[in-house]
Amino acid sequence: MMTRLRSIVQHNLPAKIAALIVAVVLWLYVMNDQNPAIDGSYTVPVTIENAPNGYLMNAADDTVTIRVRGSRSLFVSADASDFHARVNLSDFIEGDKLYAVETVIPYGFELVSVSPDKIDVNLDRMVQKTFKAALTVGGSPASGFTVDKVTQENEAVTVEGPRSLVNQVAHIAGHINLSGQSSDYTATVPLFALNSDGREVAGITLTPSATEISVKLVRGLTRKVVEVQAHPQSDLAPNLKLEGVTVEPARIEIAGTEDVVSKITSIGTEEFSLAQVRETEKRQVKLVLPAGVTAADSNVTVEIKVGAMQ
Repeated sequence: MMTRLRSIVQHNLPAKIAALIVAVVLWLYVMNDQNPAIDGSYTVPVTIENAPNGYLMNAADDTVTIRVRGSRSLFVSADASDFHARVNLSDFIEGDKLYAVETVIPYGFELVSVSPDKIDVNLDRMVQKTFKAALTVGGSPASGFTVDKVTQENEAVTVEGPRSLVNQVAHIAGHINLSGQSSDYTATVPLFALNSDGREVAGITLTPSATEISVKLVRGLTRKVVEVQAHPQSDLAPNLKLEGVTVEPARIEIAGTEDVVSKITSIGTEEFSLAQVRETEKRQVKLVLPAGVTAADSNVTVEIKVGAMQ
């Protein structure tokens, strides 16, 4: 029996082997022709992993295009939800950094490319900083009236937001309009964060965002317009020189009894430090008003101009 079986197998063996090889080649040809390897692309969202707490995050791209190669049958059964892209921030730094895009693709596919293969992510630390709110007064009260006193409920204001924006804040300001007022009154004054150029800084939060004020008006006082003199301290950094200090407004209207006001020729500011000045800047400072003397606005803006020491 075994001898007969062996005889059948060995009979015309070369032809049988050749036929088997031809069959395999034909099968491979047919499979490759009917199910060839092709390329395809999928655009997928990028998942951010290990994002640190307490930072504002901004990624330059939120999607990537994954290009893969595989047989036609693989593409028939796959869709974009089977492909994943992620960025790992476990080794983050504050500021801008390029992070590599990691991908997960289904079995059987070959990864050809990822575009972009790195994503620029900016991390900005959320911080808080406290400022003293300074109110400016505009307009003139009714004829015969002048400002005796302005009371501000909240002077301390907390600024919260990304470090890069909070660092732009130079001062907190609000505006009181006295036009036509003839009696004491209260009002809610919105507060604004301003940079050194007097422009509002957006993207931050102020607490409180407004302050209650009370204005007391009096009649029968003498008014007079006098110059304002700035009084900077002598603590500027040794590598800088003070090129000048200008005051805005340069002249203000004061009010008080005639015997007091008649003796006043100028009003000075509080002394202000120059220790933190690194470049030309603007800031608000308070006026030093003699007893019994009032001004519509007890704050002025000083521009401190500095240059490098030669």
